[in-house]
Amino acid sequence: MNHAGDHELLRLMHRGDQGAARELWSRLGGRLTALASAMLRHTPGASLGPDAVQSVFLRVLKLPGREVRAVEDGAAWLATLVRREAIDTRRRLSRGAARDAANSGGPVFASEAGGDAELLMALDELDEHQRELVLLRHVAGLTFEQIALVLEENRDTLASRYRAAMGRLREIVAERESPARTGVGRSS
Repeated sequence: MNHAGDHELLRLMHRGDQGAARELWSRLGGRLTALASAMLRHTPGASLGPDAVQSVFLRVLKLPGREVRAVEDGAAWLATLVRREAIDTRRRLSRGAARDAANSGGPVFASEAGGDAELLMALDELDEHQRELVLLRHVAGLTFEQIALVLEENRDTLASRYRAAMGRLREIVAERESPARTGVGRSS
């Protein structure tokens, strides 16, 4: 089954093939979960990344066969569904958090996901579109062709925006490191 493409595995999974479902999960589950978790990390549901992906996989099983057969790129299609699920979850939780804050009189804060805190803080300084490009490229592991399918935008435009995002990310990291370097080696 290792030689089958994501599209074929998706079709087989939809027809009830458990081996295909395991293989597809093995290939894409970790990256899709990381994508959902990264998109949800500043919400009260920061730990809901795995739930979002599981929800998508279960929803795929309920789709009409013609919809699944129409999929051209399984990884990009699943990333699109996971992205939408994470956005919907974030909106749903934000509405709930706003209600809770109004009722309790205070803000509701999300817990921080694991990982490199410095890089996560630098990512937070990017605008939402730049951050999403970086996450789709490096967390979901998608190609620019796949990202173009997910975001429904021109591949070359996305590649250009990605280069700008990475340049901005480098600037942010350098700015953060710069004050630390100036204080090193000084004696009082």
